[in-house]
Amino acid sequence: SRFLPYYLKCQSCGKYTKTSTTDNLTAQLFAIFTCPHGCQYSTEQPEIERIRKATEWCFNEYGYPPLLQNNVAYDLLVDHYVTRSSGMDATTQGKAELIEDGGVAFRDTKKIMHMFYVPFTDVIANIVHPEFMETDEKFAFPKFADDPHSIYYLQIRNTIIAMWLKHPFVEITQKMVEAQVIVRGHARIFFLEHLVQPILEFLTIKGIVNYGAFDFRITPLKANVPKVAIIGAGISGISTARHLKHLGIDAILFEAKDRHGGRMNDDKSLGVAVGKGAQIIVGNINNPITLLCEQIGIKYRNSQFFCPLIDETGKCYTLERRELDDQVDLHYNNVLDAIRNKYQSDRNLPDVRLEEMFSIMSEGLLAAAELESIYTPEFEKILDFHLGNLEFSCGTAVANLSAKEYDHNEKFGNFAGEHAVILDGAQTIVDYLAQGLDIRLNCPVKCVDWKEKRVKLEFETGEAMEFDKVVVTTSLAVLKKNPKLFKPPLPPTKRKAIEDLGAGLIEKMAVKFDRRFWSTADANGGKTEYFGKVSDAKSDRSLFNIFYDFSGKDPSGQDTYVLMSYVTAEHVNMVNELTEEQVAQKFVETLRKMFPKAVINPIGQMVSHWGADPYIGMSYTFVPFGSEGDATYNKLKETVDDKLYFAGEHTIAAEPQTMAGAYLSGLREASKIVLHSKSLVPDLTDI
Repeated sequence: SRFLPYYLKCQSCGKYTKTSTTDNLTAQLFAIFTCPHGCQYSTEQPEIERIRKATEWCFNEYGYPPLLQNNVAYDLLVDHYVTRSSGMDATTQGKAELIEDGGVAFRDTKKIMHMFYVPFTDVIANIVHPEFMETDEKFAFPKFADDPHSIYYLQIRNTIIAMWLKHPFVEITQKMVEAQVIVRGHARIFFLEHLVQPILEFLTIKGIVNYGAFDFRITPLKANVPKVAIIGAGISGISTARHLKHLGIDAILFEAKDRHGGRMNDDKSLGVAVGKGAQIIVGNINNPITLLCEQIGIKYRNSQFFCPLIDETGKCYTLERRELDDQVDLHYNNVLDAIRNKYQSDRNLPDVRLEEMFSIMSEGLLAAAELESIYTPEFEKILDFHLGNLEFSCGTAVANLSAKEYDHNEKFGNFAGEHAVILDGAQTIVDYLAQGLDIRLNCPVKCVDWKEKRVKLEFETGEAMEFDKVVVTTSLAVLKKNPKLFKPPLPPTKRKAIEDLGAGLIEKMAVKFDRRFWSTADANGGKTEYFGKVSDAKSDRSLFNIFYDFSGKDPSGQDTYVLMSYVTAEHVNMVNELTEEQVAQKFVETLRKMFPKAVINPIGQMVSHWGADPYIGMSYTFVPFGSEGDATYNKLKETVDDKLYFAGEHTIAAEPQTMAGAYLSGLREASKIVLHSKSLVPDLTDI
């Protein structure tokens, strides 16, 4: 930490200069260093050339691994880890700093980015453990997979991730990382010559860093660049294409519809952006959709958890009967926890329909606590509200869900933090990401012929094109409806997975009013963003279950008052059986019951028709009774014959049903294509 020399790399010629000093140097000095007497007069010492060539230097040296100084990861880890075990010297950490902003001003990202695991806390999505390598990291860097040598990999990986955490708005380059690797002795030469570039490239290919809305391009494939087609230009297809472009591959997207974006489609006819499909960010910490909004400059609003429940006589249970509201909420969650615990304690327990299991557990818990008397008609109506909300979350009736697997993704780390509404509409994200991509609209694919070495796409127009690899991002409903799309048919396990998983459907509607007539205050006087409807009839729990306030300013700056709700389960076909005006009339009739004293004047409406769309046909997936959860999603993501790849929310077990899951599945498939083309990363395994 004090007496070994530093080796500074010239930013012009790449030669190293040995510098002896007891002072601790900073990243700024390393970033601007050039040969003191000019590059032409500079000569390197013989041991430097030895380290340049010694790819296994760290396996031959003795003693403790070198410790990083003034490291950008230190402040993120010091409160939770022994710094020496993560490769940092605690006595030399006073001057760590990011020095290159890439033209984008530094700003605080702590509220949206927590990528290092914190001990004794809940595991959240998209995190790594700073003291351990992940499985795919060990596979890519097998020589560093075991202690004590894993520390060399982790020191560089943690530095890169810390840089990304603190400034995820520009590409992290090799030069930027090298300046942050501050360590004494020969270790710095070894790190810079043999580890920084391959680790940074690996993390970039995997979409752990360097992903999103900014432009950059690296070329991990020096030869044999595959010709890639992507079927579908929704968020997963666009994510795949954009990440491939970042990795040096220009893919072609074929979209059957006359627009890109898939289920991220907004309606602005009412004066504000209302998502016909996705518009809610489900947990905004480590969520790539939140990061995309930050990178692009799209506005979003964190949602409150306060949701007043109002019945069809105008009674607000949340304010007038708060104790009852809280009792039902607690009971509902206790029942679901009991179901989850029952199956976790006995994985061999046969599956049943969730509605049946919920009823059994509900009665059992109340009886065990001798609380049967609280199960009044009002209690039951509020409980039905929660079940209706579950039906919205899954896009189907509770009776269709697997009690064993309906919440299979809960075993994974979920995105933490508050939910958020994208105020500008989710379509603004895909519109931005689509820029510069080769998207060919109105190009429905008739057949995917993969029996030969290359894949031939046959289009409805009669034309055909051949590709080395094809990424299929069509919805699960389209795959179900078109089993003959593939020639020869997909493998039996893939076809069974397509059949087994459920295609959920919700339809949204929004109505514009001439004033805000609904209650806007919670118990503390704060403005509410949504409110729930407690139905008189159990059969109506999936009819306008929650109303969301999308009011705002129209393009001219005028106040605009809009409520949005949805239908699902047995009511979902309403949008095709009735006119939009008739749907809006039912919407308004419900509100008039909930607010009997209000003056309600509708002046416009919007209704979605996803179920009738031949190229989408659904909203998001669910696990039906009798089906497996993780196993089914994992089968759907499997590559076929190293040339058919699959992306979409139906292919990601940890984050199904979400924009984030669809986006991440695109990064995943792009990385698989590149890594396979690199023949399982030979450049890395040679280290």
